Amino acid sequence: MEPSQNRKEFVRYFFNALVNIDYALLKYTSATLNDIPETSDIDLLVAESQLSAIIKIINDGSKVEHVQVHSKSFVSFVSIYFKDQGYLELDLIHRFDRKGTIYLEAEDVLRNAMSNTEGLKLASHYHHFEYVMLFYLLNGEEVPYRYQSYFTALNANDRVQIFSYLCDKYKLHINTLDDLYEPHKRHRKKIVTTISNYNTNKGLSKLGNKANYVSDLLRDVKYCRGYVISFSGVDGAGKSTVLENINDTLKNKYRQRTILLRHRPSILPILSSFVHGKNNAQERAKNSLPRQGKNQSSVLSFFRFGYYFADYIVGQWYLYFKYILRGYTVLYDRYYFDFIADPKRTNIVISKWITKGLYFFIYKPQINIFLFAPPETILKRKQELNVEDIKSLTNEYKQVFDEFESKYSKQKYLSINNISLEDTLKIVIDECITTRNK
Repeated sequence: MEPSQNRKEFVRYFFNALVNIDYALLKYTSATLNDIPETSDIDLLVAESQLSAIIKIINDGSKVEHVQVHSKSFVSFVSIYFKDQGYLELDLIHRFDRKGTIYLEAEDVLRNAMSNTEGLKLASHYHHFEYVMLFYLLNGEEVPYRYQSYFTALNANDRVQIFSYLCDKYKLHINTLDDLYEPHKRHRKKIVTTISNYNTNKGLSKLGNKANYVSDLLRDVKYCRGYVISFSGVDGAGKSTVLENINDTLKNKYRQRTILLRHRPSILPILSSFVHGKNNAQERAKNSLPRQGKNQSSVLSFFRFGYYFADYIVGQWYLYFKYILRGYTVLYDRYYFDFIADPKRTNIVISKWITKGLYFFIYKPQINIFLFAPPETILKRKQELNVEDIKSLTNEYKQVFDEFESKYSKQKYLSINNISLEDTLKIVIDECITTRNK
């Protein structure tokens, strides 16, 4: 994953442009702005009244390709895509809210922000520690090691100030700040009790907070819907390498939650598991070469295909509610198209007009990628097929993708000559970004 120069330039520009705006930078542990990891987002506490001005600053960035804003009652998540395929997520927080509970006073944090040697406005050490601690403690998680190391490296006076502040505010009896890195039941109970007694979490305010939380959940259902991308290709076309790179990039660079599936939803088990057991069947399937089945029976083929087809029909609804509605990117290593272009691969002898016609009832991924390469390139990678089979199968897949591209206009069916991995990845990532931002 190449570092994005556009991102680095933007971060510097952005904070220079904020010079006249009050903010408090949160979770900042880097030595300088240039040291912020490529995969890290930036958390800023700002006044709600300043949100529109900050969004304008973001949109005015010279290397910004696209900006997407997802606003909730307490925060605006800003996804920034750069011209060199860089990415940055800015979390513009204006209220410290977790599931309708206000856990920290935003105005107090802004009022006590301090400037560092770079001119950045940071949350005070004690508010910074408090925010990080509460963020993880309220979710029942341990504070990550990078934050533990950062706070441990603070000088003694700063640590004493943090210690005194927290013990006094939450009536804690602890020996050291390190005691707060794990969600200890006794400490957590005292902290939660203190927070629940805030005026902002009582009476009508509490009802208003819960109403905002429900409203946020409804917004998430509409905004955070995921999508599906399928990868097809003749063995040796480089599908596995591309898929691995795309999965890594979407997760680590673009912060998307992904789930990787092979061929079908797999709600129903592998057919051979009824004979060999689940584990043995999976191992045999993994180790066996494709297109080596000896089945020539039409009856058995219809039975096998009917079983797999049922898995797609039932499984697509399961995956829709479990993953797509929850914002996941579902990556298929092969998909239904194998039944149309290469049924022999799944040991089936059946007319492609049947399998093609039944595709009407199958969930159609938003992006469908068919990877191909010249036979000589494929044979250097794998020797499982001969030249004629490679040419024939490539032609079959292309015909299917060309036909579906004209027939199903809401989805993408792309045939990519996978000669340059870099070029292929750029094409696929561009499609993913476009689809995500629709």
